[in-house]
Order: sequence, then structure tokens, then C-alpha cells
Amino acid sequence: MTSSVSEGTTSGGGGIVVPGAGELSNSTVHALRERFLSDPRGTDLSGLRPVIARSWLRSLACNVNAAGSLLQLFAPHADEQLLLAAEPVLSELERLCSDAGGSVVLTDAEGTVAVFRGDAAELRRAERLFPTVGGRMGEDLVGTNSDGTALEEGEAVQVWGPEHFNEALQTSYCTSVPVRDPVRRSIRGVLGVMLPEHVARSANAKSMLLLVTGAAAEITRRLAERLSAREQALMAEYMREVRKRGADAVVAMDDRMTIASRTALSVFDQSDFAVLAALAREAETTQNPLQRSVTVSAGREVTLQVRPMNFGDLGASAAAVVRVQWPSAAATVPLSAKRTTRSTPFEDFVGTTRGLRRALDAAATAASRRMPAYVVGEQGTGKLRLAEGVARLLAEQVEVVDLRATRQQLPSVDDLDRTLERGAAVVLHRVDRCSPEYRDELVALLSLLEQPQILVTSNAVTDHVLPIVSALRGIEITLPPLRERREDITALAEHFLRERGTSVTRLSAKLRSALVAADWPGNVHQLREVVASMSLDRPGEEARLADLSDVHLRSLATSPLTRLEEAELQQIRLALAEANGNRLRAARLLGIGRSTLYRKIESYEGRGFDLELG
Repeated sequence: MTSSVSEGTTSGGGGIVVPGAGELSNSTVHALRERFLSDPRGTDLSGLRPVIARSWLRSLACNVNAAGSLLQLFAPHADEQLLLAAEPVLSELERLCSDAGGSVVLTDAEGTVAVFRGDAAELRRAERLFPTVGGRMGEDLVGTNSDGTALEEGEAVQVWGPEHFNEALQTSYCTSVPVRDPVRRSIRGVLGVMLPEHVARSANAKSMLLLVTGAAAEITRRLAERLSAREQALMAEYMREVRKRGADAVVAMDDRMTIASRTALSVFDQSDFAVLAALAREAETTQNPLQRSVTVSAGREVTLQVRPMNFGDLGASAAAVVRVQWPSAAATVPLSAKRTTRSTPFEDFVGTTRGLRRALDAAATAASRRMPAYVVGEQGTGKLRLAEGVARLLAEQVEVVDLRATRQQLPSVDDLDRTLERGAAVVLHRVDRCSPEYRDELVALLSLLEQPQILVTSNAVTDHVLPIVSALRGIEITLPPLRERREDITALAEHFLRERGTSVTRLSAKLRSALVAADWPGNVHQLREVVASMSLDRPGEEARLADLSDVHLRSLATSPLTRLEEAELQQIRLALAEANGNRLRAARLLGIGRSTLYRKIESYEGRGFDLELG
């Protein structure tokens, strides 16, 4: 602890010895305080305990009046669960303090006194100094005192007599310890014991510190007992994982609560926890553990092992334990450092996930080796944009042929051949939508060409597309769907916000969580549309969930698919691609009735999944 306490022995007639480094007497500390108040810059505080020196400096920075009144009244906000858990502990401390002539104090998380009990004479003395219920002991108001300084330091603190910043408290000898929430580890309140000088002369400072620390821990234990069954189950899983993994980064979470180890808190920020929540929902859907490599906000790539937990009977959902695995030392170079040593011609693609970087590396390889390539990915992933980027590196002139057009609108294969002969690059967009006859003509042309400057895009490599890919003999570039790039979603959305040119450049925490959790069947294109539709005609720097239209709010609420549904949806998409959008033919390929296929398509589209292949 910051407050390193000595045995607190008394000096033979020279007054009480202040616990800590140097064992300064009361008179020495009092004289040091007077010099500090009159000449703060010229006073050497090195002989003072560091925790007190820091507190005096903070008090001075807050312009605390060392002789000011402490009678300002506030409403305490100690919650009912804290008061109920603390009651048996307070009663026992009250008994001890009454016998010794001291008092026990419990404040809320802001330092406002909620409970003050103990010796009647000490209570009357305290009432003359500050409100014994509603007095706020924050350092910014009162200056150095054990309750307020414990809140600032986040740990146990003893403040002895003249170490108090305010003159009115200088006859009090106080020990305070934060009371921690058993799950979040945040401070729920502060437990303190106040002794008058004549009692402090015979008290053992170290023993007093141990007593109050144990009492605060007992309140935390009783708070844990009062947790709901769901919270207790999550805490038990977290503790089980921590015991197995030691100092590893561990997170246990459900749809209402998150428990994270200190290592995890040092690795993840709020947007990362939104990614973890989305992965927990995915693991719950499959009811199988999953492993994902992600890039956290600090630019470091880690591997997450997500184990789902079934708390359904306790009213919890998306419950999972997440463990972080670090890559080998050779692979721990931050992405920012990697970018300084290597760049790609596709820097306008926003994201740091491994799947995206692999796709961009493949695109750069195709361009540097002047090889044809085929770009595969779901609708909205950016296939055409990436293919055009590669094509522009191959040739000054680029011609894009959208194979979703009718046969009459498409150029002949001979026209394509002449375009290539002129040195232009050709992008054949959506070859999965061309007719079998046109496909066969393309295959015949590609078979005659050696490393043509051709880029091909397709939603998937189906049996219809395979002959084109085989004849092309190019590099495969696979763009991952946005649901596999969740850690990129925040950066992408803020990039799209900046493109709008408004003063709003950040996402609120709720909006960020909603965007990261969504399934994004329309991928990056859908995210861009959502950001473009936000109503941002107001002052402020943050975009909020309320800025979304009802339509887009519903689209973000798309329910996750089970494994069977995911497989079925993919089969329907492939059948529709094979049938060139003809639903009757797609139903035959799937071996189901047309009305059944229509019902399934309507169901998936109603849940926000886009089956339109155009």
C-alpha cells in the first residue's frame, strides 16, 4: 500500500509519532504544513509520507481553504445493498469504537458521509466540525483526510492529526479503506475509523489499519453473497478461469455484466469490449468454443478463446468466458510499427484485421507481379473497389464490365480482346451472374491469353464460376465479411463520419456497441449507408444511437443465426447464384418447393439478411 505504516509507537513526551517514513513527530509535521501553506514552492516535502505529500499538493491545486468551514451538506448516495451488507460490520466496529472512544464512518463512492456511529462524546465533537450525515469529505472540498484521500489513491490511507489539510480535523487520527464491488472492483464506498488524540496515543497504527482493511473486505464479501444467482454464477466461472490461468487476461461476461482481470483492462478499451460481447453472442449461437485472432485498439494482435456458458435458467444470455493468448515475441510488433516499414497501395481500405490485411497483401502481390486475380467476397465487402484498385496499378485505362447486365448490353468477347490489346485493364464484375453462354465464351478467350490484365469479382466460387477461375490462372483475393472484422467496425464508422465533413467525428459508447454487435449482412456497404443516413444536424462531437432512423435501428437488431440457419442461408444464396436469380430454378436445385423457398427468403429478409444478388 502507499501508506507504509510503522508500529506507531509514541515518543516519550514529545507527542504522537506520525506513522511512516522518517517517523516525524506531530510538531514537526505541523511546522512543515505551516511552511507549505505560506510557501508551497519553496517547501521540501521529501520527509513527509508520499501519500500525504501528494494529497497536500492536490489540495493546494484545488484551492482548498485550510481554515474553511466543513459544514456544507450533501445528500449521500450509498446504495441499499451496500448499507445492508455493511450493517453487521458497522455494528461490530461501533461496539469497539464506543469502548475505545472512537467512531466509525461509512461514506458513499463520492466521499459523502452516510453513516457515523460511535462514542457519544466523539459524535458530539464531530457534529461541531461537519454534518455527520451528508458531510462530503472529498479532497477537492476538504483537502487531505483519510476518506477523501483513500478515494483519490484507490487504497487504504491513514491520516494522522496535523497531516490533515484542514485545521478543524487536526485533532483526529483516521484510518480509511475503500469498499470494493465484488464484481466490478469499483469503489462502492469508504469505511473509516476516527480516533481522538488521547486514544491514538496508545493505539497501534498498523493494527488499526489491519482491522479496518479486514472490515472493508468483509463488507465486500457480504456484497458478493447478495449477488443474484446469475451474478454469482458468472463470478464463479471468472474465478475458476483466473485460478487456472493466473495472470492471463480473462474476461467473463453476459448481456448485463462484465468482469475483467487487471491484465484484460490494460489490453482492452471500451470498443474492444463491444467486440468481445459480439463474439460471446456468436459462441452462444453455436454453443461451441471459438477462437479468433483480432487486433485490439492499441494496435496489438491477440488470439481470443471464447467459451460459451449456459445460464439460460438464470435469465442470462450471451454468457461466455474469454481468455487472451499473446502471439510469439516475433509477432508482437504493433501494427503502427508495421505500417512504418511496409505500405500497400490500398491504404484507403480501413481496418487492421488479419483477414483484410491478407486480402490487401494478395492484391499488392497481383499488382507487383502483374498477374490476373479474382476477388471473392459477400455483397458489400468492397470487391469492385479493390479490383479497380489493382487494375489501376496494372494500366492507365480501366474498363469495368458489369456482368449483371443483359446479353445485349454486354460487350462481345472480341471487344474485350481488343480492349486488352490496347493495353487497358478489364474488370469483369460479378461473373457469377453472367449467362452460361457468355461464360463459355469468356473461358475460351482466357484460355488463349497469357497473364491478361483482367480482374474478376464474384460473390462465391460456384460451379458456374469455377471454369472462369481455372482459365484465368490468377491470384485469389478473399475479402472477409464485416461480421469477421468486428474490431474494424468502429474505425470504419468514424472514417465514414469524417467523410461527411460534419463536426461529429466520434461514436457514443451505446452506438459503438450496437454497431459492433450487428451482423451486417450488407457488410461495409451497409455500414456506410447507416452512417450516411444519421441525423447529425445538431451541435456536438458524438454520434448517438438516437441519430439512427427506425429502419436502421431494426437492421442493427438482426438476430444471430444458428449454425443450421447459417448453412441454410449460404445454400440458398449459392442456389440463387447458380440459378442466376431465378427462384423457381433455385428451389429445384435445393430440392424444395417454390413456396417453401419464398417463405425462407421472406423470413431471412425480415430478419435483415439480404439475399438480393444484384
